[in-house]
Amino acid sequence: MAFTLRELAEHIGGNVVGDPETKILRPNTIHGAGEGDITFLSNKKYEKALDDTKASAVVISPEHEDHVKTAAIISDNPYLAFAKIVDYMIPGRPRPAAGVHPTAVVSQSAQVGDEAAIGPYCVIGDDVSIGDRVAIYSNVYVGKGTTIGEDTVIYPNTVLYDQTVIGRRVILHANVTIGSDGFGFAPDGAEYYKIPQIGNAIIEDDVSIGANTVINRGALQYTIIRKGCKIDSNCVISHNVDVGENTLMISQVGISGTVKIGKHCLFTGQVGVVGHLEIGDNVTVAAQSGVTHDLPDGSTYFGTPAVPIKEAREQFAALHKLPTLRKQIRKLEMRVEELENAKGE
Repeated sequence: MAFTLRELAEHIGGNVVGDPETKILRPNTIHGAGEGDITFLSNKKYEKALDDTKASAVVISPEHEDHVKTAAIISDNPYLAFAKIVDYMIPGRPRPAAGVHPTAVVSQSAQVGDEAAIGPYCVIGDDVSIGDRVAIYSNVYVGKGTTIGEDTVIYPNTVLYDQTVIGRRVILHANVTIGSDGFGFAPDGAEYYKIPQIGNAIIEDDVSIGANTVINRGALQYTIIRKGCKIDSNCVISHNVDVGENTLMISQVGISGTVKIGKHCLFTGQVGVVGHLEIGDNVTVAAQSGVTHDLPDGSTYFGTPAVPIKEAREQFAALHKLPTLRKQIRKLEMRVEELENAKGE
């Protein structure tokens, strides 16, 4: 299906430069685009690609308007604008047909909303409540007393333990596990006694959770992922953790038990956080950092143990100088030794 540049600009509230009737067939990358494609530029690293792209149109910010050689849509946020264009041109994955597949096992006490879809070989436990237009793909297990809000999508092989609460418009990708026991054991001489995990897990509205991520239930109360959070694949959120609204976690983040995380935080890949800490609002933790103490609002930390980013940069700069400093110290040691020998003579 073809779209005009004018139509796409109106959809995202942008301004057209060039022919507004330019026909757009598909979105593409700035390097791979050809005739009929629309692309975008949001990273200055790719500015030179504006000169070489074969795209019919590009979404750019006002600062690049004088440099573009094709038709364009001007937007203050090209990355967001392009995402909305892609969503407009190519709607998301087709949802499964409404209804319950004949191979699914659904408890008689479960409530299934209007236009909900339950796929092959799913198991829906007692007293489960499934909202309107929920899509549950194949081989999903939903434990007793779980609640799933409207318009949520649950992809194959996901497991929701008993009493889990899932909000509206949540996306759970394949193999997600929510509500499993936290890692709690009390030492008893040479052995360990398992601490009962009797809380639950709560996922609020508009949360997205990537494939293979695990979120434990609370030990006594709950683990909660608050609204708008986006959690990537292969993350582990332990028991009693409270993740603030609109926080992002990139792949392989691990959060230990009873950590409280503020709003609008960013944890990049392979960050680890030890237990019982408090992370403020608007905190950024750089990749592969190990957080061992509380972090204040608005801070950026890096390293293991994590330190303020300015201090981390100074440490890395000094680290690169170590080979040279080592040679200089060795020369000074030899010179001191020579002077001491001469003095002894």
